[in-house]
Amino acid sequence: MTRLKGAPEALAGAYDLALLDLDGVVYLLHEPIPEAAATLAALPGLDCDPVFVTNNASRSPETVAESLRGMDIPAEAAQVLTSAQVVASGILDRIGKGGKVLVTGSHALRDAVTGAGLVPVDDPKAAAAVAFGYTPQTSWRSLADTTIAVRGGAYWAVANLDATLPTPDGPLPGMGALVGAVATALGHGPDFTAGKPEQPIYRIAMARKPGGRAIMVGDRPDSDIAGANRAGIDSLLVFTGVASPRLALGLPPEERPTYLGWSLAALTEAHPEPDWNEAVDRIGCGGWTAELDGPDIRLSGQGDELDGWRALCELSWAAADMNGYDPSRPPVPVGPAAEKLLAS
Repeated sequence: MTRLKGAPEALAGAYDLALLDLDGVVYLLHEPIPEAAATLAALPGLDCDPVFVTNNASRSPETVAESLRGMDIPAEAAQVLTSAQVVASGILDRIGKGGKVLVTGSHALRDAVTGAGLVPVDDPKAAAAVAFGYTPQTSWRSLADTTIAVRGGAYWAVANLDATLPTPDGPLPGMGALVGAVATALGHGPDFTAGKPEQPIYRIAMARKPGGRAIMVGDRPDSDIAGANRAGIDSLLVFTGVASPRLALGLPPEERPTYLGWSLAALTEAHPEPDWNEAVDRIGCGGWTAELDGPDIRLSGQGDELDGWRALCELSWAAADMNGYDPSRPPVPVGPAAEKLLAS
């Protein structure tokens, strides 16, 4: 019955690889998450190797690693995996070395294509494949050339389908919006998508330690966590980005994580396992108890607030699956500690 797992000691010690999303996990809009540097520094002592996994195809691994080090976060280029690298790998598998590729995107994407032994070309009618990634400079001409190449039979590989990208001015049109423009002209979508939640980026990341156990750490249930579930690996949902504990209560099965954490630091912490009663209508976690009472879930007890949310999520997910419980219905607090938790 348990959906959330427990870890009696530091969570990362149970895994060989930690696949780390960047924005919302390691930093937020280019400001480092306070616990990130210490957590990354602790991973080698737990025999867990980090892989910084990003859907962003506009920066090279070297640039990403340099940026992280500028935030005092230990990182090397060899620990970074970008969707540009995955795009190049996917095209190479399809057309082989020496194949001609129209590159619509950044210098980093072009370098990844060249580094894979492929040949960038400017003529869309000469291309056997298209490598398509986001840049702010993408023009109508770029979209038109992509359309011409794909309509002529070129293999269309895109970095990701993220509809928006985060900015200080709020979400703005992202890679998915550009792909949508070309797809509208073509009448179909891309042949290959590199980034999360699609599987290529997970497969290549896990191949860095063949046979090792991997955990995905992300802040986006519909991307990081959904992709991990498809890949058959465990995941840690952190609340330093777009997700909140209250949002987590209503997650559908395909977006539910294996663990919850306030931040990346949860990799270095133990995680209590939610404890079900025999009637399967009550869960204890830490000092908290979540109980199904007709159409409501009641929370009582006290202790670490995250344990309260663990109990609530576990029961909310199970009740939604088995009893038709409405996860949008607010939990009912019982006692001052529960009132404080649910008011936060």
